[in-house]
Amino acid sequence: MKMLQCGVVVSVLAIAGCAGQPPVPPPEYPGLEQSAQVVIRDLRPAYEGEKEIFSLLVTSDAYAIYRMADDATKPVATRLLAHRAFEAFPELASQPEIVVRHFVTYANLQSQLRKSSLVAGLTGPIGAALLTPTEFPAGEVKTTRIDSAVFERSAGDEEYTRAFFTEQENPEKSPVNVVYIDTELLGQRIASRCLVPPVASKPYMYLIEAIDMCIVNHLALYRAKAANTAAQ
Repeated sequence: MKMLQCGVVVSVLAIAGCAGQPPVPPPEYPGLEQSAQVVIRDLRPAYEGEKEIFSLLVTSDAYAIYRMADDATKPVATRLLAHRAFEAFPELASQPEIVVRHFVTYANLQSQLRKSSLVAGLTGPIGAALLTPTEFPAGEVKTTRIDSAVFERSAGDEEYTRAFFTEQENPEKSPVNVVYIDTELLGQRIASRCLVPPVASKPYMYLIEAIDMCIVNHLALYRAKAANTAAQ
C-alpha cells in the first residue's frame, strides 16, 4: 500500500508535531461570489464550531481526539457547503436556503501519538524522533448516511466517541478526520458521516480539502435519494 508523508492532513500537523511546512500552498476556491445568494441557516449547537482537545492523558479513551474550529479553514466549511450545493443543484436558484443542523469535524490521532509516547518512554526524545514513522498508509474516503437522532445522543460526555473508527474502516489505524454533516436542502434532510484517512492522490492535504471531499459526498446522497425515489 502506498505510504504518504507526514503532511497528510495539515489541519493536525501542529498537534501531531510534524516538522516543517507542506511544499504545496493552501487550495484556492475562485468563484465563491457566484453562490453568494445561497443562504446558510446555521442551527448547529454553538460548540460544533469551537476547538476542543478532549484529553491530554495518554491512558484516556478520549486522548488525542480534537474538535476542529470553524476558523481552522478558509473558506469556512459552511460557506464551501453553500458553494458546492450551488454548483450541484440548479434548483437552489428558486430555493436558495440550506438549513445546517450539524457540521462538525474531528481529528483522531490516537494511535500515532500513543506510539510516539511509548517510544519516547522507552528510548527518550532522541530515539522517539528517529523511530516514530512520518509516513502513513493511504486509505479510502468513506461516507455513510446516518441517523440524526443517534448522532445527537452522543453529545456531551460521549462526544469524543464520534471520532472513533472501526478496524474495517481504517485497518492501519492512520490519523483521520471524521466529518459529520446534517442538512436540509430542497425539502430533504440528510445526515452523513465521512471518514478521511491519508489519500494516495494527495500526499499533502489541507483540512479544507478533506472537508470538501465530505461535502461533495454528502450532496451526492441527495441525488441518490432522489434517484431511489424515482425508481420506486
